[in-house]
Amino acid sequence: MADLDGILDRFEELLGDVEAWEEPHRSMAFELLQQVDALHRFALERLGEHLGAESLAQLRAEDSAVAWLLDAYAVGVDERTAAEAALRPVLGYVHSHGGEVSVLGARQGVVRLRLSGECSGCTASAVTLREGVEKALRDGFPGFARMEVEEDPGARAHPPPGPTLLQIGPRPR
Repeated sequence: MADLDGILDRFEELLGDVEAWEEPHRSMAFELLQQVDALHRFALERLGEHLGAESLAQLRAEDSAVAWLLDAYAVGVDERTAAEAALRPVLGYVHSHGGEVSVLGARQGVVRLRLSGECSGCTASAVTLREGVEKALRDGFPGFARMEVEEDPGARAHPPPGPTLLQIGPRPR
């Protein structure tokens, strides 16, 4: 795994460098990476279908680099079940505010979610999603690429339930 760790470290370093590029080069580089990722995801999914669960399990057990790759793309994983499991740690918080997050589906690392209850239309839901739900998926769902969120189109915008913090600014002159 030492070689794999070195490769991953260098990859992250290069991604940081690309972040500093000016547009349109930065966007083009990230689009290229997304297309390479999509190609790998597609081919590995097909490979997993051909090999079957037993062979995938054997490969995972025998080779840590192959296990990393299969896990990174969720090959042989029930993605919906994995996404639901990854969200369990944040559901208590969401429920405590009268909200609900439901997994509608998960395929090729894209998790489709529905916000309902007090989450739907809540002005703080973007923060909840970014800091809670998306982090839980990144940390606990192998192969997570992004999430797509559906909200109740009829929900009206409202502040989060509970006490609202007072915004303190500079003293008027």
